[in-house]
Amino acid sequence: MVLFLLVVVQLALYVHTRSVATTAARHGLDEARVLEGTEDRGVAVAEEFLDQAGQGLEGSSVTVTRSPTRTEVHVTGTVVSVVPGLDLRLDVAVEAATERTTS
Repeated sequence: MVLFLLVVVQLALYVHTRSVATTAARHGLDEARVLEGTEDRGVAVAEEFLDQAGQGLEGSSVTVTRSPTRTEVHVTGTVVSVVPGLDLRLDVAVEAATERTTS
């Protein structure tokens, strides 16, 4: 019974942490994909969000790739475990078109 309860709590923690990681990636994407945006600024914004709201994500890493047409943000890490021996890796990716001027 206790193990079942721990598994339910772990599942809820995973879903919440995935939501936080996705929101951090979207914030980073919004900052990196704009006309004057940069990869470094996207990483900084996503990491700042994770510092404030991502306590359930250990060993987090943010990478941003920006090309003239697409921008992509990856957030990875490990969800805090309440079930002994269970390591749940999290890898969230979001992408969108890079803003550009056309004539």
